[in-house]
Amino acid sequence: MDLPPIHLEHEFEPLPRELHSEASGEPFQSCIACNCQLLQEGVNYLVEKAVRVYPQAGLRDVVFEYAMCLNCAQQLRNELSEESKRQINAYFAQRVDFVARREALLSLPDPLNLDNWLSHCIVHGTPRSACREYQIFAQCGGADLFYTYMPYMISGEAMEEIQECLSAHTRQILDDFMDTHFGLPPELRALLQDRLILI
Repeated sequence: MDLPPIHLEHEFEPLPRELHSEASGEPFQSCIACNCQLLQEGVNYLVEKAVRVYPQAGLRDVVFEYAMCLNCAQQLRNELSEESKRQINAYFAQRVDFVARREALLSLPDPLNLDNWLSHCIVHGTPRSACREYQIFAQCGGADLFYTYMPYMISGEAMEEIQECLSAHTRQILDDFMDTHFGLPPELRALLQDRLILI
């Protein structure tokens, strides 16, 4: 997506608890791909979490989570097919005005409130409280969360639609990524087929 560059002035804050690793309770320490240390000043990275909610039981489960430095994210993106990247870009371009969204959120009385940025699916507008599955995406630098065009939340419904944008080549790249970094058994991998590493 070709979006205007952002030059942050005050649009950052210490990493909120929601963006810590669920497994450790602490901020992510290293890149999932190259193991570089993420909490150093000047190191930019992405955080992604996939969440499933069980409302009848009152439970919330993080299906997978990871942090990846921007260099590795770009390398992974370069491996995706041009067709997939073109279709994903078109999908978002038709449905989301990232610039207007950011301006509206930053104009609120409490602009750096993570709950506001993650309150609704950016594609369909579905409230997070109504989603049975969703994924969270954020851009961070060292020990800070950056409010760029991220953070945002995408509902399970939208993730399924994005899956339809992917070529067989791209699906294989992302399946390999999941296998390499999460070591999923076949039965769990089947459950995650409709989830997406979105970089």
